[in-house]
Amino acid sequence: MKKLFFCFLLITNTFFAQQKFAWITDTHIGFDSADVELKKIVDQINSIKDVDFILATGDITEKAKNLEFDKAKQILDNLEKPLLIIPGNHDTKWSNSGCSKFTEIWDDDKFIYKKNKTVFIGISSAIPIIGGGGHIKPGDIQWLKDELSRIDSTFEIIFAVHHPLNEDIDNWFKVTNVLRNYKIKAILYGHGHKTQITNFNGIPAVMARATISKNQNSYGFLLVENTKSKINIFEVEKDNVPKFWGEINKAENLTIPLVDSTQFINYNSEISFQKKIKTTLVAPPLFWNEKVFVADFTGLVSCFNLNGKLLWDYDTFGDITAKPIIAEEKLVVTTVQGELTILEPDNGEQIETIGFDDYIVADPVLFNHEGVKNLIIPKQTKSTAALIIATTSGKTYCYDFETLQEIWTNNEAKDMIQNAPQVIGNQIIFGSWDTHIYSIDANTGSTIWKWQGNKSFYYSPAACEFVNDGKYLYLTTPDKVAHTIDIRLGTTKWEKNQYNTWESIGISADKNQLFIKSVEDKFHVISTKNGNLIKTVNVDFGLDTTPNKPIEWNNRIIFSAKNGNIYRINDKFKFRSVLYLGTARMHSVQIIDAKRLLASNMDGEIIIFNIVGD
Repeated sequence: MKKLFFCFLLITNTFFAQQKFAWITDTHIGFDSADVELKKIVDQINSIKDVDFILATGDITEKAKNLEFDKAKQILDNLEKPLLIIPGNHDTKWSNSGCSKFTEIWDDDKFIYKKNKTVFIGISSAIPIIGGGGHIKPGDIQWLKDELSRIDSTFEIIFAVHHPLNEDIDNWFKVTNVLRNYKIKAILYGHGHKTQITNFNGIPAVMARATISKNQNSYGFLLVENTKSKINIFEVEKDNVPKFWGEINKAENLTIPLVDSTQFINYNSEISFQKKIKTTLVAPPLFWNEKVFVADFTGLVSCFNLNGKLLWDYDTFGDITAKPIIAEEKLVVTTVQGELTILEPDNGEQIETIGFDDYIVADPVLFNHEGVKNLIIPKQTKSTAALIIATTSGKTYCYDFETLQEIWTNNEAKDMIQNAPQVIGNQIIFGSWDTHIYSIDANTGSTIWKWQGNKSFYYSPAACEFVNDGKYLYLTTPDKVAHTIDIRLGTTKWEKNQYNTWESIGISADKNQLFIKSVEDKFHVISTKNGNLIKTVNVDFGLDTTPNKPIEWNNRIIFSAKNGNIYRINDKFKFRSVLYLGTARMHSVQIIDAKRLLASNMDGEIIIFNIVGD
């Protein structure tokens, strides 16, 4: 009774409080009864009249579906005080809006809010589309610097993010290196679904419990009181009685070390091109005709010569996650918002643009369409070039490239197509987040077969880039299974679950070996014939769920890892690092020719190089 009375005094005596706010996180709308629970929590928060604002630190949705976002907005719009909100990994990994829905609803994925002499500032650590874990975008690091530089030096700073500000965010130190220059008092984060007080590089931190309940009977949120000397944390559950949980002493003098992290190492490679874009690249660059074409996440398309000089740029006024392609010596670019634009690659002039009433995250695909074309506008040439456009609703379109008229549409898939469809003979094959792989007739668009492995959405065969030998399709899925599928029949030949794989697979030049980057440390070479192990190499690259396609180049296996390294494995299965590009997710290494490779990462580092020695 005395303890409850003490807590009551703490939370009702707000004379010394600078701010009081409610803190929700990991609401996971779309999961079971999460929406019902969030509605109740909103009512509870509204009943606390002296709350200044509400903080939401990510994983607002379960699968980042548009309907989930709409439901979350509908509920959160009932809050009677300002909402400060940032996304989490669940809001971006499977986003069928290409991560655009969050900012469409809440205007931004970061915030700054000043109350009395405290600045609350939050940024996104959620990675767009590619892999798990956390990463802060280069533009957001600069935004953080710019915003804090304008703040009165006497103001206190409270920083919000979704992931823990440690190795869970691969470039965490770039944030603490900024925060250490100001009166940072606390880091507030979610992700772990339980309340705890910890410390990141000398900065006190609090992780909040998940708003969603474990057993549909324990939903709740945190109530935070920021006073002159302390940050008091209270937990509010179903009974609506705030209970004191813990505190951060703001009077403590903080020692926050400056972290010096090397962001580039050349291990004896010959570099012929190096460019830092300084913005997020979800799509890897395109090399063509001795030029490098870059389509960044903000929608800017740029062309560089091999001296690194910018030749031209073009703003699509959209977001881009798909790698551009060259078709009939024209540059084809698609935006998340559904626009397909054709540019002149020499000068960036727009040739034509058409729109799709759907989101696009997958690369466009060029192929020769040999079937009947019922076109309204007659063709002027004998070109058979056609484009495949796959959308996040699961629709696949075939368009005549010359006239940009639709030839056929297939709507068999029921969820996002993330990767570029593959054209194999007269079949177009792709995976979807509806748990299936589809084969459709390239000429008619009719479905030939569909394949299903694990029936769980989370293990869908959608993020792995398939490889094939013309007869069989090879892939890996997040349930850690490697699969082989007969391309003609759509039936399983063999499956293996002993390689701890995820969504990374490659194939040798002679089609006899598969290359599998495991979830942690090990790289496996196995037989295409039966999936039996040929060799395991312990590369020690750490935990890595980033999709990657290892390649064979000059009798060496080349692959990149989440840790920023590019590795080569020689014909004796000896490995070494050849380049380190920094703490950002790597794209798959691309072959240019026998003497050049192209590597890039999500922070906009682009390298063309040759490997010296074995």
